[in-house]
Amino acid sequence: MLFDEKLFEFEIEGQKASFSTGKLARRSQSAVFARMGETAVLVTVDTGAPNPEADFFPMSVEYIEKLYAAGKISSSRFVKRERFPSNEAILKSRMIDRSLRSRFPSDYRNTLSLTATILSYDENADPLILAINAASVALLLSKAPFTEPVSGVRISMKDGKPYANYKYMDETSPEETMNYVVSGDSKLFTMIDAGCYEVTEEKVIEGMKEGLEYMKPWIEAQKKFVAMFDVKKEEYQSFAVPEELYNQMKVFLENDIKSFITGADKEVEKELQDKVLAEYAGKYTKNIIKDCFTKVVKKAVRKLMLEDKKRVDGRAMDEIRELSMEVGLLPRVHGSGLFTRGQTQALTIVTLGNTKDQQLADDMTGEELRSYMHFYNALPFSLGESGNVKWMPGRREIGHGALAEKALRPVVPNIKEFPYTILLMSEVLSQNGSSSMASTCGSTLALMDAGVPIRKPVSGIAMGVVTSEEGNDFQILTDIKDVEDFYGDMDFKVAGTRDGVTAIQMDNKAAGLPIEVFEQAIAQAKKARLEILDGIEKVLDKPRETVSKYAPKVGTTVIPVSKIGELIGPGGKNIRELSESTHTEINVEEDGTVYIFSNNQEDIEAAKAQISGVSFVPEIGKIYKGTVVAVMPYGAFVEIAPNVSGLVHVSEMSDTFVKDVNDFVSEGQEVEVKVVETDRDGKIKLSMKAVKEGNGDTNKGNDREDRGDDKGFVRKGRREF
Repeated sequence: MLFDEKLFEFEIEGQKASFSTGKLARRSQSAVFARMGETAVLVTVDTGAPNPEADFFPMSVEYIEKLYAAGKISSSRFVKRERFPSNEAILKSRMIDRSLRSRFPSDYRNTLSLTATILSYDENADPLILAINAASVALLLSKAPFTEPVSGVRISMKDGKPYANYKYMDETSPEETMNYVVSGDSKLFTMIDAGCYEVTEEKVIEGMKEGLEYMKPWIEAQKKFVAMFDVKKEEYQSFAVPEELYNQMKVFLENDIKSFITGADKEVEKELQDKVLAEYAGKYTKNIIKDCFTKVVKKAVRKLMLEDKKRVDGRAMDEIRELSMEVGLLPRVHGSGLFTRGQTQALTIVTLGNTKDQQLADDMTGEELRSYMHFYNALPFSLGESGNVKWMPGRREIGHGALAEKALRPVVPNIKEFPYTILLMSEVLSQNGSSSMASTCGSTLALMDAGVPIRKPVSGIAMGVVTSEEGNDFQILTDIKDVEDFYGDMDFKVAGTRDGVTAIQMDNKAAGLPIEVFEQAIAQAKKARLEILDGIEKVLDKPRETVSKYAPKVGTTVIPVSKIGELIGPGGKNIRELSESTHTEINVEEDGTVYIFSNNQEDIEAAKAQISGVSFVPEIGKIYKGTVVAVMPYGAFVEIAPNVSGLVHVSEMSDTFVKDVNDFVSEGQEVEVKVVETDRDGKIKLSMKAVKEGNGDTNKGNDREDRGDDKGFVRKGRREF
């Protein structure tokens, strides 16, 4: 028998699901093929040799979306082979990593590669949730010291009620007011990543509690599947800190540690680390000495907070560092906001573009035009370090930018409300604790400075926690610095408006944290968030009334869908000529909405006037006020809409005989005319006498047929109707 496949089938929320192994990727140390509905994911795990040079657990996680999974071919004209992961795939890789990493022993240093490949995509079965659960199973079956299952679930909220959602989530739609991915073991949380449309803190907690319940069937299914195997975990080389070294270093640093933790200066920390490296060089490896130093400092920091109820910089547990905010720092950009909190500083710049500047995102779920984007940059100088500039953003930069984007999305107008492409670029100038939340606050300032009509200001704050070794005590910290993040157990970021939460993200170093931690952290975060919003509103309490004079101006109009081809013309000839003649850029949407961009409002109005002529559809029997644009022996041409003229034949000028047209009308004269007929070619017949008579029956009188010398009904150079 070629395959020794083992299959376990179960049901989640009415959908059939399964775990299997033994058939696919048989050379991998562990390979799990998971299905839910018609979504299929293959997760492989392979461990390598220990890396003695690593000062962290060297696990790499890849979430790979294949376009073929959805029956798609890349929309690129030039590259059909899939190459780089999309931002969405990178964010999902980070979620899987954060869900699992904290469940490994702290002394484990073997390399580990976890790859989740989406082989089949069904929009009714979210591949991310399936991948998190399959990754847990694959790790349980591998040689790695991962022994307890972790589940991931997505919680949504509709009509104020949370529920488990296994469909693909469109975060741009507020119909589902919560998109909350949580991971854990049904008792403790290991990862949280949420986007919300101003959900109250009480509802957030309710959703988290529901999430713990929805984890249970996944945990049960994992346990039953793993029970089908006789799993033997390998002994691994421990990189734990020797107890004798810890005891020696604790005494060696006793006086220095006391002064350090009450200042927590980065340079002082480096000096202390260099001191212990010199003291114990040759006796232990460099990484063991560093790990021991971290352990000594970590215990001292925790003791200070848990027992002495003090923080390293002397702040109260719920106190924010000193704030400074400013707008309009950069005179030629469309909007700028500078936000400083302690040593953390972010400068966000807003650039407004036209609709052609939208980003086309092409992934497994389909194509999407994005008119709102947020990017995050942090160069080495922001940490006070030397180093080469990396032009490609790392996963951290992509993740931080996406978090700030998610936090602001509920308040940013859509392109129908504000017909601009909006690009925010957060340049992080200094980092010492939660630069992602600083970029969120700076972005709020920049958007309002740019005149973007956001519904409400948004602010964000990072919360930390230190827990006792026994797990029965914890202390929540508002606005954590780097040292509190590094030596603490959690980096919990919460963003929102005065009325509710818009985004949450949690990185966790503990094996898991209970709901009680988050109940207190969310309440404490709200207090800080409102304090920051007070500061923002003192600088700028609402968006500016107009966009910057350097930003493109925009006008909108709507034409019938049937007229789009006529406006564009063959090969884009008409719209190109219109753009050139009016010095504008014109974009036409499929629904007939036309956006006109220019640096000059007069040019926009000129283009809009000409476009209105294209969209104009004359109504038979309706009276229009028009301008005589040409006088001919046989009648007069009257413009009733921009570039739209019709003929008032001599027979339709008066009840009396018209010997000379000039006796009745002259060029430039305004007259009232009634539309009496449009022929198959769109030519318009007008009547002046019908207006006077109040009578639409104008076919009597001169019954002369239209002659060829009439040159049609529209003069040369004007659009023909």
